Amino acid sequence: MKRIFWLLFFAATAAGTSLPFLPPGSWPWWDPTWIAFFFVAVYYDLAGSAGLAAARFSSGIVVIAMAVVLGLGGLTGWPVGPLRFTAHAGLLLGGTLPLVLPLLAFSLLTAGGQAAASAFPGMGRTAHAFATAAGFLFSIVNGLAFFVADRIWWEWNPMHDPHAAGRAVFGLAFLGATAFALAFVYPVDSRMRLSRWSPGLVAWLAANALFLVGNLAGFLP
Repeated sequence: MKRIFWLLFFAATAAGTSLPFLPPGSWPWWDPTWIAFFFVAVYYDLAGSAGLAAARFSSGIVVIAMAVVLGLGGLTGWPVGPLRFTAHAGLLLGGTLPLVLPLLAFSLLTAGGQAAASAFPGMGRTAHAFATAAGFLFSIVNGLAFFVADRIWWEWNPMHDPHAAGRAVFGLAFLGATAFALAFVYPVDSRMRLSRWSPGLVAWLAANALFLVGNLAGFLP
């Protein structure tokens, strides 16, 4: 079953590379589908390596924490800056918090942690948490054009805040600190730390390749 969801995720990711060349918001069904495949595949992989109880605990804390952070950003503009989520983000809670985005955050964070462990096996727990947070932040920054321009999941600075740039830097720093703290929630997988390959590494690379296509498409006429 896990392999099926990985294959579905990679197939949806490959199909998504055409989205930056289509009108913004095209294929609205693709967004929740891609995120659902990503989340389930990562969750199955985590449960297979760490156990079902640990996967439930880790995913629950990460999803709830990210939902709180994104919810505060949508409602108050703090701490991640002035955001306004749009209907293109999938199911909404009170018209503000897209329910699928915390699942995406969990998927990117988990895959980033597996990628860090595969790329730098044998690192200490603190160094691994730092690398996980760095990989997560890289995905967020790399995906901004895809999230905002191509998929219209959220709009940045909807109130034309003159201090938006400074708040954006603070928001990214807060996200990085949150990712660093949440990295300690995951159980240590000694087997993963001895391997140079993992599905999470490939998934992290595939997702960022998709985001990179969105960045490059912005330079085309």
